[in-house]
Amino acid sequence: MKKFWKITIGVLLALIVVGGAAAYHERHNIRRYLLVHQHYDKQNILATNQIKLNIRPALSTANTTSTNKLSKAYRQDLKRVKAGSTNAKVIVNPYKTSPLAGLILVKTEAATKVTLTVHGDTPATTITKHLKGYKTQHAVGVLGLYADRTNRVTLTFTRKNGTTTRTTYTMKTTAAPKAIGKNTLKTSKPQQMALGHGNTKLTFAVSSLGYTYGLDAKGQVRWYSTKPISHVFKQLANKHLLINTKVKASDSKSNALQETDFYGRVYHQYNMNGLFPTKDDPSKLANNTVIHHDAIELPNHNFLLTVDDGSKKFVEDTMIEVDRNTGKIKKVIDLKRILPKSAYENYNGTHRADGKIDWFHQNSMYYNRKNGELIISGRNQDMMLAINYKTTKLKWILAAPEKLPQSYHKYLLKPTTKHYRYNGGQHAVMLINTAKNTGSKIDLAFYDNNVPVTRGKTKQSKQWSAGEIVSIDQLKKTVTKTWSFGRTLGKRNFTNIVGSSYAVGKGNTLIGFGYADNGKRSEFVEVNRKTKQIVFDVDRTGFRHGDWSYRAQRMTLYPESANLSLRDIQPK
Repeated sequence: MKKFWKITIGVLLALIVVGGAAAYHERHNIRRYLLVHQHYDKQNILATNQIKLNIRPALSTANTTSTNKLSKAYRQDLKRVKAGSTNAKVIVNPYKTSPLAGLILVKTEAATKVTLTVHGDTPATTITKHLKGYKTQHAVGVLGLYADRTNRVTLTFTRKNGTTTRTTYTMKTTAAPKAIGKNTLKTSKPQQMALGHGNTKLTFAVSSLGYTYGLDAKGQVRWYSTKPISHVFKQLANKHLLINTKVKASDSKSNALQETDFYGRVYHQYNMNGLFPTKDDPSKLANNTVIHHDAIELPNHNFLLTVDDGSKKFVEDTMIEVDRNTGKIKKVIDLKRILPKSAYENYNGTHRADGKIDWFHQNSMYYNRKNGELIISGRNQDMMLAINYKTTKLKWILAAPEKLPQSYHKYLLKPTTKHYRYNGGQHAVMLINTAKNTGSKIDLAFYDNNVPVTRGKTKQSKQWSAGEIVSIDQLKKTVTKTWSFGRTLGKRNFTNIVGSSYAVGKGNTLIGFGYADNGKRSEFVEVNRKTKQIVFDVDRTGFRHGDWSYRAQRMTLYPESANLSLRDIQPK
């Protein structure tokens, strides 16, 4: 009888396994069918539900689980540490992907607050951070170590009665990857730079596909991630980082949107599908990068992403809003539904190896909280435009009028500047002076590559690239150029692609000439807008082709306290 039941159970299990495999295979075939036989609302316009199916974001907890395992180990280490600053446990690269980060676990007899000092080569490169709160158990996060060096890190412990003690620890780091390239300092005037309190702000070279790293005032690498980061490296409202990386290191495409931090802890991850029809043979599917150039956080804390939507014909002309908690797509904005049909049907400005049409090439966006408008940059239309985010109705266009149908001319901003030179192939749109500006006026900063792809060609085209600021009166639909820097640097700093220009404080702008010398060099220049004096200048060379610096950003290593939370991260 026992033998009978063993055989019966075995057969049932086998049937369940075979049935489950068959069901999975069937679902797989159905999904491939739906990806190949796509549904269109009208010619060349994918249905919204089809786009959602094509991209299909999915929450992943794998890296969060790994983070929690490490945090648990450090909690246990902290319990075992004996009181006294000399008994501390010192850890380099605690979360395994930020080699120039550290963690100090220490207990004090009395409640103390801590001041952290990471000793630099000069006063301007010495990083200081005051931690809040009096505690007896301290998990102090350390950021800003030098590579390939025995670093000195001092903790100053202050009791409530004001007495202080100091202990200096050493942290040995390995050499930075050679693929970062060589960073050559040309100019450094730290007192005039926007370095933040305690010199905690670094200049981050955001990679197109490779190593993203941060430089101090002397051009030394003080942070980098071993994760391959592609284009997206943003700070969120909760002070975490949002990056675009790979699901697996062996992947050829970057299809993981990850919420992380400078230590490398992973809070949440959203994996994208990226299996799309090819143009030559739509019955075949190929892996594609979904999030290509930009991602921002909306006021409701959802993410707005520039994506390939899975079209067999067009690329880089769609945005999706992803629900922060569920990973589901809440909104789809297809720019083919907003801009004229002739722009994408008659486009021949650039050509891709896969044959798909990159008619717009959206490379950045900025959400204006005051009026709910989304400002968008499209390189291959030499165009910046604003839409009402809720309705997606077009509000204005900043571009030369040529090749634009007459019905769209009513949206064009009219220049008030004499001999106004229109933007060409621009990047990195951003509003500045938002607290000062009221009503219909805005100040728009952007990086002008000065390479007309579709419209706006002049004798000055391709002679230089520049950081620019314009003042826009959205009611009167006028535009006035108020600042520009780059022309004096000449053709040496002309960049056919990539680049950025961001206001960073102290009246300065940081410009990233990412594709200088035909992509052999990237240059990071901080300039005072009033005096036009360069206060920081670094040349980057010796990096592999394709890993030019997409953007240069000034960000603080310590957006919050250096008190490192070792609590488990709860998955969505």
